[in-house]
Amino acid sequence: MVTGDNHDYRVDIWSLGILCYEFCCGVPPFETDTHDETYTRIKDVDLNFPIFLSTEVKDLISRILVRDPSKRLTL
Repeated sequence: MVTGDNHDYRVDIWSLGILCYEFCCGVPPFETDTHDETYTRIKDVDLNFPIFLSTEVKDLISRILVRDPSKRLTL
């Protein structure tokens, strides 16, 4: 949505990954001080995980927050 590309139902899966990250970490995954930097991190899928997250949680979120919807984990 940030890039202006067409999207389908798989954008909801992306949103689920964002929510999972926020529930586990307490903050959004790509947030920065400026909108431009945040949008760049979203486009690059620049994920940084806190050290307290388990390997399983990191794996789940990483498989959901994939830029290419066809490679994204499905429900």
